[in-house]
Amino acid sequence: SSAGKPGYGPVLGVEGFASLVATCPVPVYALGGVTPGTVAAACVAAGAHGVAVQGAVMSSGRPGQVVRSLLEEVREGLAERPG
Repeated sequence: SSAGKPGYGPVLGVEGFASLVATCPVPVYALGGVTPGTVAAACVAAGAHGVAVQGAVMSSGRPGQVVRSLLEEVREGLAERPG
């Protein structure tokens, strides 16, 4: 569960998410608990097709800065992917 969606089960974490992505035949997006810092980059590096973020943006006094940070992290995550 993320802070914004309590009651939906335990958090997968990046390792659990990577395992899910590795076995899924369709593109997978990371959502729920994705925050600026390192989580967005780690999810993309783990194979996420993209990330969906609401809480971190909506709760910020500077949502544009949060979005810019997240976009940079997604770029970093893409650069970390093998191949």
